[in-house]
Amino acid sequence: MLKINGARLWDSLMEMAKIGATPEGGVSRVAVSEEDRLGRNLLRKWVTPLVEDFHFDEVGNMFFVRHGLQPESPMILTGSHLDTQIHGGRFDGAFGVMAGLEVLRTLAEDDIRLPYGIGLVAWTNEEEARYCPAMGSAVFVGKQNLQSALDCVGLNGKVFSEELKKIGYLGRPLELNISAYLEAHIEQGPVLENEKIQIGVVFGAQGQIAMNAEIIGEAGHSGTVPMRLRKDALVCAIDVINSCRDLVIEEGRGVFTVGAFKLEPNSRTTIPDKISFGIDLRHPDADSLKNLQNLINKKIKEKAAEHCCQERIEVLFHKEPVVFTDSCVKSVQSASDQLGYTSLAMPSGAFHDACLLASQVPTGMIFVPSQKGVSHNPSEYSSPEQLEKGANVLLHALLNLAEKGVPLS
Repeated sequence: MLKINGARLWDSLMEMAKIGATPEGGVSRVAVSEEDRLGRNLLRKWVTPLVEDFHFDEVGNMFFVRHGLQPESPMILTGSHLDTQIHGGRFDGAFGVMAGLEVLRTLAEDDIRLPYGIGLVAWTNEEEARYCPAMGSAVFVGKQNLQSALDCVGLNGKVFSEELKKIGYLGRPLELNISAYLEAHIEQGPVLENEKIQIGVVFGAQGQIAMNAEIIGEAGHSGTVPMRLRKDALVCAIDVINSCRDLVIEEGRGVFTVGAFKLEPNSRTTIPDKISFGIDLRHPDADSLKNLQNLINKKIKEKAAEHCCQERIEVLFHKEPVVFTDSCVKSVQSASDQLGYTSLAMPSGAFHDACLLASQVPTGMIFVPSQKGVSHNPSEYSSPEQLEKGANVLLHALLNLAEKGVPLS
């Protein structure tokens, strides 16, 4: 059975990881930085001999195309992103690009031409480390206005388009004939490792609701106000958070996080009168996500009343769950089965470029285990054997789609 070269895949990942390497063993290769330029140039050096076409568009997305049996054949696209978090890891994003590179190398070595072309993409600025939001794939599928992306000012005070031009990757609009998109990625969570599963067959991505909540109580002297007469916003907020967490645990499939918290007046001798905290709520089912949101809103109001406090709730954004295309999901499952790997059908808990592509073309994803579920961290790790298996699944999933065609459902 045809397989990729696992040692070469690992060597490519380690070579790419040298660009922006940090003392802790991670990578800082932020979008449109000098490190980003060097990473793009290295990828270009590796891929150009394997393909007939290379383009980059007006936000710097890089596309490499190996023609099908007919040069005008549509292509099946794969890839991910090369940019990282500040002090990020070696594998997030880069694995998907290097796995696609390895597929192209394997096809070239065996002189395989398919009914469809095979394309490799490196999307720009998926990580939002300096420029927000993630704009490369969003502009490509029409979910973000081009000019707003070009005019975006980063945390360093510099304009995105100017920095993109400086590194040499401010391109032009492209018209590409894409029939499907598959993305290989590290899981960035603990499920596959915990279940001792080799491949995640991703059927979609969780929806997300981001909210800000405020609890307003009454400040007072920590020594003079009796416990029974207090309107303690902090005590109320703790009760709210624990109660909402219990709701989500009882439901069984959603996830609830409070990752931002602000206390006022933040004095050891004053009863807190205002607490602000950020809620991140996710679920793979749209109706269940909305139901959990309603239950959480109700619980916040109930607990505020119990503690003689007031509440305010603001929804920052609501992203609906993404459902990947059945034909692409089945192609991944079939590839894993062909190779004899254990697999698990699962949703993605995180955002990926595939989530945006799914609005335009048939889309699927492949996950490989992440050690201890750690990501966006220098200690992020997946073993050479795990990554090799993921790339082999990508190869055969692409072959399955290219040889059988790509149904739209």
